[in-house]
Amino acid sequence: MTDHQQPSALVFGAGGALGSAIHATLVDQGFRLFTAGSAADRDPRCHLQMAYESPVAAQAFATLPPLAAVVWAQGLNCSDAISTFSVEDLQLLWQANVVFIATSLAALLESGRLAAGTRLAVVSSIWQLESRPGKLSYTISKAALQGLVKSCALDLGARGILINAVLPGVVDTPMTRTHLSPEQIGAITRQTALQRLAEPADIAAAVAFLVGSANRCITGQFLTVDGGFIGFKHA
Repeated sequence: MTDHQQPSALVFGAGGALGSAIHATLVDQGFRLFTAGSAADRDPRCHLQMAYESPVAAQAFATLPPLAAVVWAQGLNCSDAISTFSVEDLQLLWQANVVFIATSLAALLESGRLAAGTRLAVVSSIWQLESRPGKLSYTISKAALQGLVKSCALDLGARGILINAVLPGVVDTPMTRTHLSPEQIGAITRQTALQRLAEPADIAAAVAFLVGSANRCITGQFLTVDGGFIGFKHA
């Protein structure tokens, strides 16, 4: 496959556990990969350094070729509740998890890098649909992605651009192992139909399908990848 024939993809947040798995999977599927985000140690020939806290201008994407796929895998998390949250944390998560996606997508459109057939995917969370104690700001930001994806699907459909979201459950990553005890992980695992946590490769496979050429008519949808956890009751 020549460079001219090779489809190009852009991944935001490729340095994280999920983003790096998505990056690797898309490379395996034949995409030419570009990345964007706050990391400063990546190859400048294929990486656009930008802060999630700042507005994104169309000029930021001027060096990119036309894109067949774009994936937003960046994001921030924190633990708080209505009685303890800070406005600063809420605003920070709102900006990184919601506003950045909207502004960067608008800038990509303005720059002419998206055309009919481009497929977009947002990595959200099962906490977009439900909530749990102590996750106020995170839940608010993820719930907003429900409206963002559905609205953009309608606005972009006439252009032939598809957009969907993948909703991971608890994923077996170093961060999960750091923040959850073995007892907590065991309790979650026992509440899944598959009796295991999702792995980064599972999330990457779902994203790869949604942004791959096999997806011709799925848009404005939310694909949960959690091993059968959310919405299931276990006696």
